[in-house]
Formats: sequence, C-alpha cells, structure tokens
Amino acid sequence: MIELSVTLGIVISLFFIEKFGLASGGIIVPGYIALQLTNIDRLIGLVIISLATFGLIKLISKFTFLFGRRQMVVALLIGTILSIISHHLFIVETQTTTIELSAIGWVIPGLIAHTAAKQGYVKTMAMLSISSVIVRLLVILIFSGKLFPELY
Repeated sequence: MIELSVTLGIVISLFFIEKFGLASGGIIVPGYIALQLTNIDRLIGLVIISLATFGLIKLISKFTFLFGRRQMVVALLIGTILSIISHHLFIVETQTTTIELSAIGWVIPGLIAHTAAKQGYVKTMAMLSISSVIVRLLVILIFSGKLFPELY
C-alpha cells in the first residue's frame, strides 16, 4: 500500500505542478501524508514542525544567502533535527490514549518548508491537503476493489 500511495502521490503532484504551477511540498510528500490522514495528532505535529522549519529558514535567510540547493540542505537538516526532537519530546501518554505531536517522517517537514519558502506556506499546505486527500481516496477505491474490480 505504501508503494501505491507514494506512486499516486507523485502522479498527483506532477499533475498539480503542471496544471496550477503549485507544488505539494515535495513530490513524494502527498503519498506519505495520505497514509497518515487518520492520525490527527501526527498531522498537527507535522504542521507545527514544518512551520517552525519554515520560520527558521526565513530567519536564517535574513543573515545569509540561502537559496537553491543550499536552502534545500538547510531545510532538510533543520526539519530532521526538529522532527527527531518532536519524536522524543512531544509524545503524551494518558491512561486511555497516546497523543503523538511528532512529525511524520524525518525528511517530510524539511521538504514542505523548502517548497513553502519558494511559493508560500499557505499555498503549499493547501496543495498538500488537496493532493493528499485525493491520493487517500484513490488508495481506498483501489484497495476496496471499486476502481478495478477485475483485480479482486
């Protein structure tokens, strides 16, 4: 299911880039986010970590030339560090449930922040939300046998 989700995410991302000129936070990101749409706490953690990464990139770019490949590396590095920290600090366990306000993956927040630095955070998150929901819907349709019933 992961392979299908990531592949569909790549296709949907490419379609949106060509049709609307807006990226979904990295070409592989919608596929991974689509698999986590039922984990609201992880999505909130992702938004927080990617926004913090975006803010740090903007702050660093005021003091140095940060663009292109250099910006990508810094975004991935900051996103990875914040994601690792979130995996250790932002997990709240109660008697009935566990809340994980940690990011999804280590690379995903950096990819989102890098794309957001180019086109804006709101546009990036809007495209990511739309494309992830479409990918999730397609995965559900394919695995339920409703889209390709001859496979089941």
